[in-house]
Amino acid sequence: MSGAGNGRTARHEQLREPLGMPTLLRWRRIGLAAGTVAVLAVLGFLAVAVALDGAGGLLGALVLVAAFICALAALSFLRRAWADPEVADDPRVIRAGRWSGIASTAWYLALVPGLAVRVLPESFDWLRWLVLALGACALLAFTGMLVLTARWHPTRR
Repeated sequence: MSGAGNGRTARHEQLREPLGMPTLLRWRRIGLAAGTVAVLAVLGFLAVAVALDGAGGLLGALVLVAAFICALAALSFLRRAWADPEVADDPRVIRAGRWSGIASTAWYLALVPGLAVRVLPESFDWLRWLVLALGACALLAFTGMLVLTARWHPTRR
């Protein structure tokens, strides 16, 4: 049987092959490093924003973009490592995956109100607090995911 479906099936099966412990540990390490940089960048941005009583302009925006890119890289490496058949049923992996889902959902939910705050009048100040609350939830969930992943050692099963 030939066709486009076979290519997708073969690619899907290729993704499900076990990576091996050295690769899992390397991807875990890369994901943790990128995630830690993302969290530290956001915390640094918040510290500067509080100290300067504002967002810090272009530098603040660049720090947030860098944090976003590092967070995406961390999630990419960690989710791929968690999807490996050798560790996918590990309770710590399942728990960390749930925390990453919470972080992603909170961030996605903060996007629309965050953009709306930029164009709405000052009377919608409560929307800023909603964005801050969702952002804090995303940051806490992301940090919890990193802590769970740091405690996860695939070789100790």
